Amino acid sequence: MKKTDTTPLGYGYAEDGKLYTSFRWKLAEADYFNAIGKDLVNFAYLDGNQLYSVMLKLCGDYTLLAEKQPNKDVVADVLLERYELWFRKNTYFTVYLMGFLDYLIDGSLDERVFPGTSDANRELCKIMKSKHGDVAPNVIDPIFAAFQSKRELAEAALRAIYEDDADGLAPVERYYRHEQEDPEFRKRLGATFAVTLGRRSTGDRSVTQLTVLDTVDDLLRYELFLLVTQGKGYKYCKNCGKPFIPSGRSDTVYCDRVMDGADKPCSEIGAYLADVKKVASDPVLSAYRKAYQRLHKRVELGYLEDDEFARWKDEAAQKRDRCMADELDAEEFLAWVDATSRRR
Repeated sequence: MKKTDTTPLGYGYAEDGKLYTSFRWKLAEADYFNAIGKDLVNFAYLDGNQLYSVMLKLCGDYTLLAEKQPNKDVVADVLLERYELWFRKNTYFTVYLMGFLDYLIDGSLDERVFPGTSDANRELCKIMKSKHGDVAPNVIDPIFAAFQSKRELAEAALRAIYEDDADGLAPVERYYRHEQEDPEFRKRLGATFAVTLGRRSTGDRSVTQLTVLDTVDDLLRYELFLLVTQGKGYKYCKNCGKPFIPSGRSDTVYCDRVMDGADKPCSEIGAYLADVKKVASDPVLSAYRKAYQRLHKRVELGYLEDDEFARWKDEAAQKRDRCMADELDAEEFLAWVDATSRRR
């Protein structure tokens, strides 16, 4: 495996409840910020198969572009722009996706991301040493395995610190206990970091103390350390049941991850299901919804004019709202809805 250089993967600092990180790859530089712990928790519980699908598509697009464009810098710029949303999805997701793009462009694997210690990383080394022709598809599986291995480490660490609460300790105390009593935990997730002075971000003239993130492991343990010392606590998504860190309103009850098998985030699915449940359990809302659907279908079939439906909809919504505010008797509203929606 070709060694990239000794440049740190990035730098990070925390301020006002947010983690700011800057990364330097051969192909690009990027700055990120998010609520402390949000990217880490999402990384631990996201559907990793999304990364696999994106890598397959990225590999296919690279092959097509490389056949037409011999300048690899141009190819890299096109792919970075085309996949910008995926590169912004999650810090850890980005690190592995950028590592794969590096490999596609110049055939080297970033040792800051793939240090060659795990079974997956050893398999990557083996592929690189026996490399011949186009082996990009062959490297996807071990890269994905390395990603999954790191994701599982993050999940195990979070479970140990936040979910194993039988001892009654606070998360920071539990973190300290694991660090003191578990050599493997201390080796992989210990709270010892190198620091330096530097610019807050690219082009920013202000200077602050930065934590040096030599590898993806440093990124993981630094965010874990910040989460237990100054981050927000866990919440559990009412849709998928898995932990998440709210980045906006503190009363948020759904995460924004797209879970395995879903095509929309829990925040959309959960809100929709909650609305359906509310409508089903409330006779006023249920009657309004059924009448609305009945008349809308008549409009589609040509039995009811659009303007007549619009007038009914406005009056029905006003009566519904008055009923919900206890300004109109429910029985009166139900009788009116039934009579006006069936006679048309």
